[in-house]
Amino acid sequence: MKKINYILAVLLIAFNFTACTDTERDTVDLNADVEILSYTINGVEGTLDTAKQTIKLFMPPGTNLTNLSPSISISDGATVTPASGTSMDFSSSSTTPVEYRVYNKNVYNSYKVIVEEIKAKITLFKVGDAVGDINEANRTITVYVPVATDLTEITPVIEYTAGATISPVSGAAVDFTNPVLYTLNYQGYQFSYTVTVQHGSIPGLVIFNGEDVKPVWANIAATVESPYANPLTDGINTTPFCASIMRAGNDTDAGGKPWSGGALWNSYKVNINPAEYDRFSIMVLKNVAGDVQLEIQSDGEQNKDWLKVWYSEDNLGKWQKLTFKIPENRTAVINNILVAPHCHDAGQPVAFSTHRIYWDELIALPKE
Repeated sequence: MKKINYILAVLLIAFNFTACTDTERDTVDLNADVEILSYTINGVEGTLDTAKQTIKLFMPPGTNLTNLSPSISISDGATVTPASGTSMDFSSSSTTPVEYRVYNKNVYNSYKVIVEEIKAKITLFKVGDAVGDINEANRTITVYVPVATDLTEITPVIEYTAGATISPVSGAAVDFTNPVLYTLNYQGYQFSYTVTVQHGSIPGLVIFNGEDVKPVWANIAATVESPYANPLTDGINTTPFCASIMRAGNDTDAGGKPWSGGALWNSYKVNINPAEYDRFSIMVLKNVAGDVQLEIQSDGEQNKDWLKVWYSEDNLGKWQKLTFKIPENRTAVINNILVAPHCHDAGQPVAFSTHRIYWDELIALPKE
């Protein structure tokens, strides 16, 4: 009898639970509007992509992206968080977009917001096989060419921001006996670089080049293969060997961590004094855009700094030369260098699948 009563009780509870759940289901409203209708900062209206749920704004040059208060218009009856008028930091939004959520009744919608300065850049300046060192902070470019090169008539190959115009025009022969000013015109603004072409070789300290300077890379959450055959020798990196890892598209210890890469330390540590060197350059080749990270340390894994530079969508499948600025306030000598060629969690900020990634020509550049 007790067993029958127990079974009846269980059935009754199950019936009541089901009835309660059905009632709650009847009250759920999944048809509420959860849209951002407009998104404006300082009079600049964002471009909404409803399919991708993204909003992009381009602010005038010099805008402080760390303290901006957007004005947001949303669907009737909805709320948005962060709220309209809330001060936000957008300085890293190009790589880590700021997320907004619009709530209305039982549904919500998410938007990722990217705010950038209007900026045009020269991304490549090449004379023959010589690739220029672009110092973005000083807006200077220096190219070292063989002694036999005639400086009075040089025709450089230049790559720059799509949609911009440049003067002197790319492909024009130019006299580089003295430094030449190159100016980009973009969306009503001008961006200038002083370009110097001179005889000689890059005066930097070569740390790794895969050929005659090839210290052994320690594995960091991935197996580093070095020397590895350069898969693209007809671009800006013509040397036969480089370093490589297989970067996994998941969060595993076998190449799937954001810090997966290689390290120069212990027997292969370096000795870079920030009083003498203020930048590093390195070439990277991969099939997805995203940050490349150099982690610099003193011996014993002390005094760490993390330097990041974006490998751009325009260079997918090609070698891109990246320049990393050593923090101006750093005084500690650099002994360890760790390279993470794709420093992002899988799928962030762009979709990522397992593939081989390469790096080469790691050089410490002296202060100018």
